[in-house]
Amino acid sequence: MASTTPFTLRWGILATGGIAKDLLTDPSARGADDVRHVVAAAASSSSKQRAADFLHAVGAGAEAKAYGSYAELVADADVDIVYVATPHSHHFQNAMLVLEAGKPVLCEKAFTVTAAQARKLVATARQKRLFLMEAVWTRYFPLSVQVRDLVRRGAIGTVYRVVADNSIQASSTDAANNLVFADDHRMVDIHLAGGATLDLGIYSLTWLFQILYHLQPDADDGKESPRVLAAMDKYRNTGVDESTTMLLHFPRHGTTGIATSSMRFDTGVDAAHPAGPAILIQGSAGEIQVIGSAYQPLQYRVVRRRVAADGQQTATTETKTETETVDCPIPQPGRGMFWEADECARCLRDGRLESETLPLDESIVIMETMEEALRQGGIKYPELITSDVYSADTKGKTTMTASGESAAAYEQAHVHEVYDAIADHFSATRYAPWPLVAQFLAAQPPGSIGLDAGCGNGKYLSAGRERMAGGEEKAACFFLGSDRSAALARLAYDKHGRGRPGADVVLADSLALPFRDGCADFAICVAVVHHLSTRTRRQEAVAELLRCVGGERRCDGGTRETTAANAEAKRGTKTTDTKSTHTGRVLLYVWALEQASSRRGWSAGGEQDLLVPWVKTLRQKKTEDGDRTTRRPTFQRYYHLYREGELEEDVRAAGGHVVSSGYEKDNWWVIADGMRG
Repeated sequence: MASTTPFTLRWGILATGGIAKDLLTDPSARGADDVRHVVAAAASSSSKQRAADFLHAVGAGAEAKAYGSYAELVADADVDIVYVATPHSHHFQNAMLVLEAGKPVLCEKAFTVTAAQARKLVATARQKRLFLMEAVWTRYFPLSVQVRDLVRRGAIGTVYRVVADNSIQASSTDAANNLVFADDHRMVDIHLAGGATLDLGIYSLTWLFQILYHLQPDADDGKESPRVLAAMDKYRNTGVDESTTMLLHFPRHGTTGIATSSMRFDTGVDAAHPAGPAILIQGSAGEIQVIGSAYQPLQYRVVRRRVAADGQQTATTETKTETETVDCPIPQPGRGMFWEADECARCLRDGRLESETLPLDESIVIMETMEEALRQGGIKYPELITSDVYSADTKGKTTMTASGESAAAYEQAHVHEVYDAIADHFSATRYAPWPLVAQFLAAQPPGSIGLDAGCGNGKYLSAGRERMAGGEEKAACFFLGSDRSAALARLAYDKHGRGRPGADVVLADSLALPFRDGCADFAICVAVVHHLSTRTRRQEAVAELLRCVGGERRCDGGTRETTAANAEAKRGTKTTDTKSTHTGRVLLYVWALEQASSRRGWSAGGEQDLLVPWVKTLRQKKTEDGDRTTRRPTFQRYYHLYREGELEEDVRAAGGHVVSSGYEKDNWWVIADGMRG
């Protein structure tokens, strides 16, 4: 006798995804008495509190666990399956993290950014014999099931064409004709794989594929993939596609599909109550019209041609057709995502590793189709999010760690080019010295030689000057600044180096400083090392600084050490050595992961490798109507957020000795010298 106890599936939500509320709806409201769902845990990459707030908001039980990292979530033994709800750019790394942890995955659409990533996910799932499914929720709607069945049974004859649109009105009313999304919004941010194709066009393609591809009869050489022709309009602010048209041709079957998507207009003038169909499925004996949005349709019409007494079809006129309208409301509460969750539960209950409704090989072909369309449209996403290299060290993050060459190219795009572009705007916000840095510099004795690696606009370079009674400046110590950004180095030189005593500026890479061993008595490196995208490179940068201060340090009987020690003691910091027989010292500052009290809200256990937006405001000329437009281009800067103790570890790994360390204003700092024999 079959069990009457419903199969229970315990979900882990990776990122705060919208499916959670649907999972908690009563299954009986949709006639599902064989499965039930429990939200067992959720994780946010930014903070544990955000995950806890999410669980409370969706009504998860008190037993649901909140995590501040994805690694903790996938290690939870009470989680049966993980729903990946991050932006497209993160799907591959996040889904691989889950699979490597030995758990099944429901991954949001678009499945990945590239077809190679999709193939890698599928191969990994099959090798590990784990369930994997792309979360194209529309496929599992009863409406979609009924439409596929009608086509399969020949209700409208042989299908020759499918036309589908999924568009939204997102144009702003400003004179620049921007979209309403900020440039760092996931819909338009190229670093998050934004654009119409992957976010909107996937739904248009869903209707083409589930009719023209999925329902193809079995063949010895498999299903026929489409030939693709695409046209795109790019969004000038970010370079993603804002409107896309894809023409799919299946020549062996004589069928054609047209999939369109746009962020400039709605599918219908009245998006809430569209008068016409979003999807047309056209056959030799009639057509099926799907009403409502392509992703959440609520009604369909079957329009059949009348057949004459002799069995011949008559001409298509309004008086010679039969129309049947079928409403398919979504049980409330819920949006309709529970149907794909039910499919996951039944597959896992029955031991199936993929869904027959959307097989993994079909997800790969869909990704190949979108990839080809994007190629034809000239859309190229950054290497960071298109790589199919997964390393356990990344813990599902999107930081490139595969090779030094990849890291260098990534830093060029997300650090060096960014600072060159924002140099003036950035410099205008950087004028006040950090208190501890100022104290460190003030403690250096006259005649010292110092380095500022990554000097930015050079605000610390004037610290080595004394102003005489007549207003004339005199160099107390010599300070040499360097920066990888030519624009910032020029600003620093013009303000602090040109014609001024005691300072100069050079263009240099922090990984290859152009200074001889032991040339300096001290060095500072403020907010630089955290821009290097692999740990090896960060440690190499620290080693370069230590190399440059390797000579005997000039000191005055311990005054300098005493001053530093007193300053550190006032801050409650750790001082491990204050002897005067040191090599030169280095002061390092990096952004901290532990910033829970700041507006950023990052906290321990969260994701450490992030792209952080810098919004640059540009005032433009007045238009003919007298309006002044404002552009706010957004630049994504790479940061590695240091956890507590990590900077000390890097200093030691680089051959240094930690003299003291502490925390100041969302930053970790370390004073170090060369390791003594």
